[in-house]
Amino acid sequence: MSTNSNEPNKTNLKLLLHKLQYKIIAYKEHSALHQMKAECKEFFHKNIFTKLFVTLSVVIFPVFVTWMMHVLMLGSNENALLLFAREPGSIYLALTYVAIAYIGIWWTTTSITLSALLTSTFFFVFGLVDYFKYSILQEHFYPWDLHMAANANSFSEFLNALSFQQYIFEIIFSTLIYVVVLHFMAPRFPFKKWIYIPFGVACLGFLYAFTTDTQLRTYYDTKYNIAIDEDTTLGMLYEEYGAFSAFLMNLFALDLYEEPTEYGLDYMEFLFADYLPTGDETNNFQYPDIVVVLSEAYWDPTILTGVTFSEDPLQNYRMIAETNPSGSMVSPTFGGGTVRPEFEILSGMSTSCLPSGNIPYQQYIDEDIFSFARSYVDLGYDAVGLHTYQKTFYDRETAYPLMGFDEFLGEYDLHAEHHWNSGPYITDETIAEEIIYQLEQPRDVGVFIQAITMENHSMYYDKYDAKDRTIKVSGENLSEQQVLTLENFAAGNSNSDEALGVIYEYVMNREKPTIVLWYGDHLPTLGENFDPFTTTGDVQSSVASNWTDEEKLTMFSTPYIIFTNYDTGKEFRESAIVSPYFLSPLMADYMDAPATFYTNFLLEYHEVCTAASKYYGIYETTDSERQAEFMELHELLTYDMLIGEDYMWDIIYEGASSDDDAS
Repeated sequence: MSTNSNEPNKTNLKLLLHKLQYKIIAYKEHSALHQMKAECKEFFHKNIFTKLFVTLSVVIFPVFVTWMMHVLMLGSNENALLLFAREPGSIYLALTYVAIAYIGIWWTTTSITLSALLTSTFFFVFGLVDYFKYSILQEHFYPWDLHMAANANSFSEFLNALSFQQYIFEIIFSTLIYVVVLHFMAPRFPFKKWIYIPFGVACLGFLYAFTTDTQLRTYYDTKYNIAIDEDTTLGMLYEEYGAFSAFLMNLFALDLYEEPTEYGLDYMEFLFADYLPTGDETNNFQYPDIVVVLSEAYWDPTILTGVTFSEDPLQNYRMIAETNPSGSMVSPTFGGGTVRPEFEILSGMSTSCLPSGNIPYQQYIDEDIFSFARSYVDLGYDAVGLHTYQKTFYDRETAYPLMGFDEFLGEYDLHAEHHWNSGPYITDETIAEEIIYQLEQPRDVGVFIQAITMENHSMYYDKYDAKDRTIKVSGENLSEQQVLTLENFAAGNSNSDEALGVIYEYVMNREKPTIVLWYGDHLPTLGENFDPFTTTGDVQSSVASNWTDEEKLTMFSTPYIIFTNYDTGKEFRESAIVSPYFLSPLMADYMDAPATFYTNFLLEYHEVCTAASKYYGIYETTDSERQAEFMELHELLTYDMLIGEDYMWDIIYEGASSDDDAS
């Protein structure tokens, strides 16, 4: 009885659903947009001429996207034309990718609108990323930058400060118009739509194979005349063939390192055995607490020609430097890439022999490696890393334990109170207080602290409110925006300098022996194309490869200083100009720390050459021949520890040798 009573309800529900479905279909068919599309479709398919126009519009779209991507990357039609005239194969290779992606997505989804949107978005984003990265850092978009995708949300605050040129909006707007036109043209499939789906999938599969298969990639050379020989550098490749083709050629660069000649355990022992500690060395090491502070973009802006500051933003640095070792560190990067000088100081390795724009923590470190932090942990120290930003950035949270650190604390792990001003980052007052907190904790032996600041990070375009910009800047050749940018930088730099003063005052008044190394990681990016350095005349060209040796030192040198609250019993090996990888062994030597393999090797290298940057061609040496020999050995060590078999780990920590293996 109850079952029969439910039958009318089910029938009514079905009728209701059918009516609703009919109304939705009727609405679609009679909507203004649908009617417009139907009318456009009828118009574009009514005769052979309009059909030909539709066909040409469909075919030309990937050509349009390819060209506009290159205009975005190169900044103008003129530059894109120059590339096409010089290396047409690079444009054709990009067109191949765009066209196959366009057809593959279209046939797979059976929607030309979706295909046009996805294809143009993907390739335009590539072009814009390369354009902005090169404008800011004078470095192109490299395949290994993809490792930073996990930190993409961390870059959101930078986007507000980027300067979008009018032509960028014109390209985006014209592309959207093109996509809308394609949508209303509604090009027809000659056959049933489902027939095209497997062909679309096949196109996308071919694109994947064309990118990853070694045999197919040989067509880059044979069909498109894009080749790499042993003398081709990364910079030459990007300059010659454009960013897209160069990106493809370097997509698997991390797997293309050739093993050095004679490389093996016996060879490494033969070359480096003399640098191993004998155990007979004497020292007067007092087990001080050790603090290393990487100060973000800490630099002396008063060196700018014709620019005046109402007060010195480096007052504490200059005061401390009067009685303590200090000088200039030649950074391996400009305007960004903090991870490289940071890694060089922690590890003693050189990033200049690695691909440009490398990110060692993310690309190479997946197991325990040597670091100076580990050498102090071996002496009983605790090792703590600190950062007033996300600890996942650059994968530091993963890399630091592999370098021997006991813990790495990010912004949400710090014990100190978070201090803020009108800028977007936690102030350096916070990092100073956290360092003091860590120094005051009870330790069995001592603590090694690696601290990374954040307050003075770019962008400086409009970073602070007027109340926080207390240092005024003037210069007759500076624009209003350049003055504002420099005032914003001076505010953050001065705040960093105040944090240095706080740490100095605390250390000099504590009883336990303590040593501090403070350094700037790189110069700041104060504008696009090395503005305002070109405006002030400190460099004559906006192209880094055109700089003189003096200009290179200007653009890559940052201050460093080392101070202690006790007499170490040794003189510091003065180095007016020094590479980052020398600073840790120089500090170890200054406090008479027990010898290690790496301090022995780098200190001897330092006697011959105080600064060497293969990438930038900077060499401060008294013996070019011996400098070249040491550089080759240094590169071999870096290869062994990061890319090769890490034989030095066995030699240093396990006493491995060919004799042991034989027995």
